[in-house]
Amino acid sequence: MGGCLRDELASFGPNALRMDWKGFILDQMGHFSVYDVPNLVFAILVAAGLGYGSGRFGLRGTAADTRSLTVWAAVMALGAGIVRSQLGLAVVLLGILLFARPGTQEGPPRSALVLVSVLGLGCGSGAALIMMVLAIPAVLLLRWSSNRRTY
Repeated sequence: MGGCLRDELASFGPNALRMDWKGFILDQMGHFSVYDVPNLVFAILVAAGLGYGSGRFGLRGTAADTRSLTVWAAVMALGAGIVRSQLGLAVVLLGILLFARPGTQEGPPRSALVLVSVLGLGCGSGAALIMMVLAIPAVLLLRWSSNRRTY
């Protein structure tokens, strides 16, 4: 007892610093494995495609409606992928959705608010590295949906 930090690092041997960085990176992956990332990106893109198809061909709505449905589908796939079967995260996601209810019109669009909230939920649950990767398709979809041009 009462050993110094040098003695604690010595227990890792010559790879002590490298082990700390590996541990830090793995801690930021949360409950995801490396193989879950492409699966979740695929799920987000499929959900976006289904949202687009629903808005474009099913609803026959305006371009803005279709883009909004596309982003909502992608954000919900991201949220479900983060939550999985964790009750605590599911309750927090429910709170986020209630927070972004239809009555709040000032500020950014609700889909953007829910997207950044879900990304924050993922970072807060210990999956910051995964959220950085998954934010790329989500932000690109959000950027596309804010386009004012029609088809």
